[in-house]
Amino acid sequence: MAAFKPLNLLDLSFVLMETRQTPMHVAGLQTFLPPPGAPRDFPKQVYEYLRSFPVTAPPFNYRLRGLLAGHLLPGFEEVEKVDLDYHLRHSALPYPGGERELGVLVSRLHSNPMDLNRPLWEIHLIEGLHDGRFAMYGKLHHSLADGVRGVGLLNFSEDPAKSRTPPIWAQERKRKSKSKSARDTMPAGALGSMLPSAVTNQARALPSLLRGLAGSATAALGVKSDPDFTSLAETPRTIFNTSITPQRRVATQSTSLARMKAIGEAAGGSINDVLLAACGQALRRYLLEFGELPERSLVASVPVAIKKDDGEAGGNAISFANVKLGTELDDVRERFELIRRSSVAGRGYLKQMTTAALITYTVLISSPQMLTRLPGLASRVPPIYNVIISNVPGPGRKLYFLGAEMEAYYPISALAHGQALNITVMSYAGGLYFGFTACPDRVPSIQKLAVYMGDALDELESVFARKSRRSGATVKKGRAAVAAQAKAPPRRKAKAGSRAPKAARPARKSSGRAAATRAAAARTAGTKPARAK
Repeated sequence: MAAFKPLNLLDLSFVLMETRQTPMHVAGLQTFLPPPGAPRDFPKQVYEYLRSFPVTAPPFNYRLRGLLAGHLLPGFEEVEKVDLDYHLRHSALPYPGGERELGVLVSRLHSNPMDLNRPLWEIHLIEGLHDGRFAMYGKLHHSLADGVRGVGLLNFSEDPAKSRTPPIWAQERKRKSKSKSARDTMPAGALGSMLPSAVTNQARALPSLLRGLAGSATAALGVKSDPDFTSLAETPRTIFNTSITPQRRVATQSTSLARMKAIGEAAGGSINDVLLAACGQALRRYLLEFGELPERSLVASVPVAIKKDDGEAGGNAISFANVKLGTELDDVRERFELIRRSSVAGRGYLKQMTTAALITYTVLISSPQMLTRLPGLASRVPPIYNVIISNVPGPGRKLYFLGAEMEAYYPISALAHGQALNITVMSYAGGLYFGFTACPDRVPSIQKLAVYMGDALDELESVFARKSRRSGATVKKGRAAVAAQAKAPPRRKAKAGSRAPKAARPARKSSGRAAATRAAAARTAGTKPARAK
């Protein structure tokens, strides 16, 4: 009898939010450099290698069941035989095989929903990029993994000589012995035996949950224990908070992790503070250009990873902290300090709750989002945040597959009614890679936002580098790091006479950097970047 894996409340919410207009899959776009001396048909060889492995590893052999079959709760069951030809696709870009052509294809692939009657994942190997490069676009339903756990499913090697590894759907991951419990291995007909345990766990988490909900309710009424805490009632309505259509558009940007760290040290904050400050400035400029900037600060919902058993092969372990972006402020330093304080307060509030309480708390405070599934309500339900901005830690070293170097990793996220824009950032091998996902019918010219993000990082670097020069020896170290690390992450040089991929080109100083940034923003936008005014 097939094993059955129940869904927790957060995973269940992603299943219930799945519609034609709001497919709930997340994705990653990875670009690869072929190994030295690789033949022209190397991408095809990679595809054939992948195709030789049957699907055996969870969660890639999980299929959704129960939702339409009359069961009390939906969940995942293990499938003995998976049709790999359906889940693994091979595509080729039209001439000239540039980043624009790649962006058009990826945006189209991300617009398509997945078949809920099959295991909820797809991987597309895409050949035809210049210099013999190729790409992989892989998507996975959000109920199977959050961003952090999705990265953990990668099965590439840090050693090119040992990179002939099985694909992720054939690699069995180690599980802690304690995780082999009834939750992971119970027969499909034994769901009822799990209910008493689930009720007991929720009862234990109830005091912590009630404290969290009570604090959020009083804060929404204006009574805060911490004045920097951002309540659910402080979010203005923007063009991002409306109903969406099925179409998606993707844009990208990149910088170095060392550059972000140096700016944060000079400014007295963290890398995440620098990220949010750059987003705040870029969003302010974008909305001003369209005449849509609200008087109150935009509020970002920032995912926060919470502890979960490493043995569980899928599911979500995240909560969310609301952080003000200071978009009503023109001064860069004032905006950065507001973001820093708001972020500390939001994360600190979540720490007072247990893991079980946090999962339920996250579902309950997000319940207004569920109402937006009803026609016409997305523009009427008050938003509890304006945009999700997620920073996902990725591999710290270069990864290889069949000798090919993974040169970049761009995250692509899901949208929902009331959330027409998502910004997700992934760190990889010393670089930071931005993925902007938008509904183009509601958020036009998303590539502009990617351009403005690069300009915002330049401005933060300029402002706090000047501050560093006035602050003496300690800040001088930060200034030196900024100057030394302003280049993009190191990568293997292209062959003589070939053009280096835009994703890895170093950012230039002065006006040259802005031009490079505009080019980077167009990589996967599917349209030419508009010139910033």
